[in-house]
Amino acid sequence: MLASPWRARRRGSCLEASRRAWSAGRSCARLAGVAFALALAVSPGVAFAQAEALLDEGKSLMKKGKVAEACAKLEESYRLSPRSATLLALAMCHEKQGKVATAWAEYIDLGAAARKEGNKRLEADAKARGAKLELSLPRLTLSVPRAAAVEGLEVTLDGAPVDGALWGQARPIDPGQHKVSASAPGRKPWEHSVSIKRGERKTMAVPALAKDASAAAQPAPAAEAPAAAAPVAAASEKGSAGAGDGAAGPGKGAAGPGKGAAGPGKGAAGSEKGAARPGKGAAGSEKGAARPGKGAAATEAGKGAAGPGKAAAGPETDAPPAAPPASEEPKPSSGSAPRHTGSFVIEAGVAGGALIGLMDSGSFGDLSAYSYSYNIPEGELIAPCDDEVCHASFDPAIGPFAGGEAFIGFAISEDLHLGARVLGGYRFGGGYFVVGGPSVSMRLGRVWLGLSGLVGPVGQEAKVTGIKGEIPSEVVHLNYGRSEVAVNAREGSLPESALVETLAFGGSVDVSLVLADLPSAGWTSGALLLSVSPTVMKGLDGWVFAAPASLGYRFY
Repeated sequence: MLASPWRARRRGSCLEASRRAWSAGRSCARLAGVAFALALAVSPGVAFAQAEALLDEGKSLMKKGKVAEACAKLEESYRLSPRSATLLALAMCHEKQGKVATAWAEYIDLGAAARKEGNKRLEADAKARGAKLELSLPRLTLSVPRAAAVEGLEVTLDGAPVDGALWGQARPIDPGQHKVSASAPGRKPWEHSVSIKRGERKTMAVPALAKDASAAAQPAPAAEAPAAAAPVAAASEKGSAGAGDGAAGPGKGAAGPGKGAAGPGKGAAGSEKGAARPGKGAAGSEKGAARPGKGAAATEAGKGAAGPGKAAAGPETDAPPAAPPASEEPKPSSGSAPRHTGSFVIEAGVAGGALIGLMDSGSFGDLSAYSYSYNIPEGELIAPCDDEVCHASFDPAIGPFAGGEAFIGFAISEDLHLGARVLGGYRFGGGYFVVGGPSVSMRLGRVWLGLSGLVGPVGQEAKVTGIKGEIPSEVVHLNYGRSEVAVNAREGSLPESALVETLAFGGSVDVSLVLADLPSAGWTSGALLLSVSPTVMKGLDGWVFAAPASLGYRFY
């Protein structure tokens, strides 16, 4: 009776303590939830503040010329808070660092981001910067000939796999040293370093990988015996640790009955006849490691556990294929050459410029309507004109022309093209020229330099200043030493201007700037060129000068 109030008080105290604990737990949970919510709300702000600080540090370092440190800061800033302003600074930093391909790709991403944001000014700026960089991008082509394209071939560039669809295509890459490697199952890996400069184009051919004999000679793993067969193997006549024939010594079975699963014939590791020797070896013995019917898991003592009849890795007499000498490197096939080497080259474009004709004499048609006179011993002779004894004189003619140009040749190498060039056009105000001849072009970075020999007809519409007749040499002394005399043309009978034509010979120096390099695996592979070709030609009756400029596309 005395204990009942005490128990009641005790029970009440427990209930009160439980209520207090539960209330405290609820308070802690509320506090934890509030803290978690605050953390979620504050963390983006913290990341943004860190990104802003890194952006400022990066810009400051870039101004001080510490470009590598600046780019690292800007990369971290963009990772924390990817914004267009940060991407612009990062692209400019990589451009200063010389990573032109990386910067070019970032300008493209910046243009896309600015387009989504509706920032047309930034989009235009990104496009302009990217287009400027595109002219100086190095490009590397990884060529994989058919002989090298074995099953499972993996080609990597600086450790990154290159998709098979991109083999044979020129890809922008940063200037500097790069590592190209190739590997395939059962083949020896290949690796090569290539150095490429700004604006340079190179092709790296992946050779056919040599077979790896060591991989072919490795024994196939023996099949594991089922768990249910373990008591049978342990109770066999000649066990794994029993007397008679040891597990590693000469004799019989290593882990199974009769002649062991891991060491057929003679001992697996140190037997009288070698473990890897063909015929009695561990992987190619007369009695296989896991021969069905008489395996290590079978009740009958005897043969191996994994291969029918002979050994699991091959017949008794089959030896592994001989490996090629280590000094021999497989030769790349002829298909590994660049696509534009050893192929035809065609260029076509529009041309325009100035044509200057300094042809002071010539014929303008039928001169038989004119006559001239000169002294002979008998007196004065009036002689009729014709194209043989009379010719017209002209003033110089200068005028613009418009036309086209073409080059057809053969790519001796990636930087040397041989062929023929044709240039022609119509001269405004009257006239024409069509010239052509052999040509050679050599590339120096982003510039092609060429030399062409030209021949062809040239015509110009020029003002006629008069007509002169030829005096025979035997009577020159009677005409005051003159070899020709002015034709007695009636007033108004001479045309104001006429077309004078001549056959001209000469040459031109061709300078072409690559505006856009557009390599591809298709027929459109080539480059857009802006060219100037100062031309000098000697006509039969004077000189001809031309200053053409052309915009063309060279397919290679």
